[in-house]
Amino acid sequence: MITNPPRDERSELATTARPDLVVVCFGFERERMRRQPWHVVHGLADGLHRRGRRVVVITDAADPPWLETYPVMQVRHLTTRGRPSNELKTLVDRLDPARVLVVTGGFGIVRMRAIDWRPATLLLIASPRLTLAEITAPGPKTLWHERRLLALPLLNALLPGALLRAGFRRSLACDAVYLSRATQARYAALGLPQGRWLRPQVEPFVHRPEASATRDPHVCYLGPPLALRGAWLALEAFERAVPLGLGCRLLLLLRSDVDTRALNRFIRRVERSPVRALIDCDVGMLSPTQLHERVAGCTAFILPFQAPVSEVPLVVLEAGLSGRPVVTLAAPGVTEYAEELGGIVVRDRRDLAHALIHAVRRGRTRGVDTGRWQGWCGAADVLMEGPGRRLVDYRFIALCGVDGSGKSFLLQHLQRELQAREIPGDIVWSRFRNYASKPLLALARLTGHNRRERVGETVTGYHDFQNRRWLAWPFIALQTLDNLIDLGLRYRRGGGRLVLGDRCIVDTLVDLAVDTGLDTFVLERLGPSLVRRLPAPRLIVLVQRHPRLVANDRPDALADRHFARRRVLYQRLADLFGLPIVDNDGTPQQAVATILRLAQNDEPVTGGTARDLRLLQQ
Repeated sequence: MITNPPRDERSELATTARPDLVVVCFGFERERMRRQPWHVVHGLADGLHRRGRRVVVITDAADPPWLETYPVMQVRHLTTRGRPSNELKTLVDRLDPARVLVVTGGFGIVRMRAIDWRPATLLLIASPRLTLAEITAPGPKTLWHERRLLALPLLNALLPGALLRAGFRRSLACDAVYLSRATQARYAALGLPQGRWLRPQVEPFVHRPEASATRDPHVCYLGPPLALRGAWLALEAFERAVPLGLGCRLLLLLRSDVDTRALNRFIRRVERSPVRALIDCDVGMLSPTQLHERVAGCTAFILPFQAPVSEVPLVVLEAGLSGRPVVTLAAPGVTEYAEELGGIVVRDRRDLAHALIHAVRRGRTRGVDTGRWQGWCGAADVLMEGPGRRLVDYRFIALCGVDGSGKSFLLQHLQRELQAREIPGDIVWSRFRNYASKPLLALARLTGHNRRERVGETVTGYHDFQNRRWLAWPFIALQTLDNLIDLGLRYRRGGGRLVLGDRCIVDTLVDLAVDTGLDTFVLERLGPSLVRRLPAPRLIVLVQRHPRLVANDRPDALADRHFARRRVLYQRLADLFGLPIVDNDGTPQQAVATILRLAQNDEPVTGGTARDLRLLQQ
């Protein structure tokens, strides 16, 4: 059994090198490891680890697994109103992976807003796209009894393609990943990217003929006692096949983690069966070892999924790879794999009885290449293929930092470099955007709290609003309004043109903290909501320069009495938002080259992202 180590051991494991991949997965609980999509998440992480890749899984689960191969990190919430939560975004920014895989479904895509961290993002679509005919096929009685299971699949089935396309576009994801060709084709027909196909990998059930040598042949159904899952159809098919000469017993291995009423309904149905004497029924939660032991001597499997609510049920793969025939109904995420593994797929439920007889008489399946299904190491490579974030994907690249760090000079060099790559960009200078704040600043000038100070040839302005709440709070409110206006007026460019920010809202936050003294509120409470409104995908780089070099080129910048405090605040913001830091102590060509590597995620973030994540785990 997997157990979680003490928190101090978790903290040590959380101190990690830059991951190649971060997987964001909802509900990654220990008890779900053998169910989809959590089995796939574990397999990907474990397989990439065996390839020498570093993988981190982030989840909102209360009791996630804890393994030696890869760390699992917890956050309280993964999303807030369709966006990554501040806690998740901060964690991803600090980890600074090469790319991120987000596990989601159709409804999740529709709700998505901008995933605006720096790494390229892939969406693993883990829910099948069923049709209304497939959902309603089980009949009204089944639909009523199992309505809770069908609520989300029904919602996904009703989602129009326009909403899916808009959600994917808003998400800023670079590609989609599918677990079955059927789901890939259905979503692609609605306008989502063709994306990548990932073949799920499993550990097959072992077939031991000697285990059944001393008892009658068995066919097996295993899973929850639900009609959608095929339990009722399996029982009915067996009952019809017995008079036709099946010559087998039926082994029902029923999971108990379902609604008690559903379990009791099915048990009562089994007890009323006219062939009850030929049915062995076990209810409980078996470990993988126990499950493999129970099915080792089975002759065939009957798994007639009516409406699979999760993508690519594992049991179909495990049973098919055992070499014994699998009888199933045609269903998305089931048909293609069952046929590839030599199973018997029927389109009409009335044919299940004859298919079951044929499966028992046919015996062992031949010619299945099991090596294609039992190695996550190779299958997971599809996630690391292709480019990550591209320069043309960005809508906003900004340089921030103290006066004299060389932001404007570097931005001009960056603009020329981008133009040489046929990527047009407009430089927007943004600071002191006082639209609604002017009356308050005029009042402060009269009271002496908005003043100018001359040092030699340099004139520096100061807002002395610290410890003066009657000025500080109105100024923050008006500056927030000013910057919302500025974001709406000056940062939206037609045709998707890139905006090159010579300063941005980050610099305004530093100014506000210096002016009011309310550092924590401005940086940690107000800052995230304003930064999130910048165009995305975006890259904000903190430019630093040694004070000695600043003094040589811009001595007026050092006349500001708050120069040192501003440097500290910028570093604090870099830590808070995961801003990459570029040292502009060399040539402009070197600094611009570093910025371009950062934009393409070829350069790990330094300075602004502490690798020790113990604070986030507390």
